[in-house]
Amino acid sequence: MSTAFRNFLIVFIIGLLGFGLLAWKVVVPYIDTELLGDISDGGPVHESADPSESDVSGDVSQDVRRRTVNIALIGKASEDYIAGIFFIHIDEEKGVYLTVNVPHDTVVNNAGHSVVLYSYLFGVGAAEMMQTVPYLVGYPVDYYAVFDYNGIEAILKRMGNVKMTLSTMVRVLNTAEFADEIQDYLDRGEEVPDAYYEVFEPGTVTLNKDNLYKFWNYEPGGNAGDFTVKDEVCAAVFRSLTSCSSLGADGNGFLELMAYAAEATLGSEAFTEYGDIMFANGYLLKSVPVAYDQGYTSMVKKIREAVSDY
Repeated sequence: MSTAFRNFLIVFIIGLLGFGLLAWKVVVPYIDTELLGDISDGGPVHESADPSESDVSGDVSQDVRRRTVNIALIGKASEDYIAGIFFIHIDEEKGVYLTVNVPHDTVVNNAGHSVVLYSYLFGVGAAEMMQTVPYLVGYPVDYYAVFDYNGIEAILKRMGNVKMTLSTMVRVLNTAEFADEIQDYLDRGEEVPDAYYEVFEPGTVTLNKDNLYKFWNYEPGGNAGDFTVKDEVCAAVFRSLTSCSSLGADGNGFLELMAYAAEATLGSEAFTEYGDIMFANGYLLKSVPVAYDQGYTSMVKKIREAVSDY
C-alpha cells in the first residue's frame, strides 16, 4: 500500500469519526427535542398525565373522594317482615356521624292511608325497600345490608355484650336451669309456675349471644306479629356495630360480618372507600343519634337539623 493511499484512509476515517461525533452531539438531540419534547422539561405534557387527576395515589384519592355517605342496615323479623331500619349518615366535612333507628311500626302514608312500616314493606326486597328509606330519612341510600337472626347473632358474637333498652318486660321460660321440671309441667298440660321463668324488666339490660334467642323469640302478649323486642335488639346490635371503630382497619373482619347478610351492597368496595369513617361513631366524628318518632314528616326535619343541613 502506497504512503499516499494510507494517508488518505487515515484522514477519511478521522473525518467519519468527527462527523459521527457532531451528529451525536447536535443532530440527535435536535431530533429528540422536536419529536419528543425537551427532556429537561420532563418530556411531553399531556392533559391525561396531570397528577391531580390520577386515581393511583392514595393521598389524591382521599382528597377527591366524596365525603358524605349514607348506609341502611335492615333487621328482618321474618322472611317477609322487617324488624326495623337503622340509618347512618356520615358527613366527614362537617364532622357528623348521625344514626337513626326507624322502628318497624313507624306510621307512613300509603295512598292517603296511614299504615305501619312493617306492613307497608311486607314481602318487599331490599333493593325496592331502598326507594322507601330516603322518603323516611330525607337522604338517598348509597349502601345497604339486610340481617336476619343469623346475621344479628354473628354481629353480636363479634361485639360481645351489648347494652339494649327494653320498652316492655320480657318473661321467658328458664330452660337452662329447669328444663326437666318445665317439661314435666308441659307434658301434664299444666301452667308453668312463675319460679321457672326468667324475667327481664323494662329498661337497660345486657344482650349477649346466650340470651339473644330469648329476646328474639319473645312475643309480647303472645302476639307473634309484635316485633317490638326484635326491633330493639336490632337497634342495639347495629348501634354497637357502628361504634366499633376497630373495624375501620379490619377489612377481613368487616367482610366476614357482611358475609352473614341476607342481602347487601355493603361490601369490599364500600369498605375500601369509606372503611376509615364507616365505624367512627363517637371516635373520629361527632356522634348525633336521633330518636325516630312515629310520624315520618317531622323526622326528616329533625335529621336535617342534626347535620345542620335543613
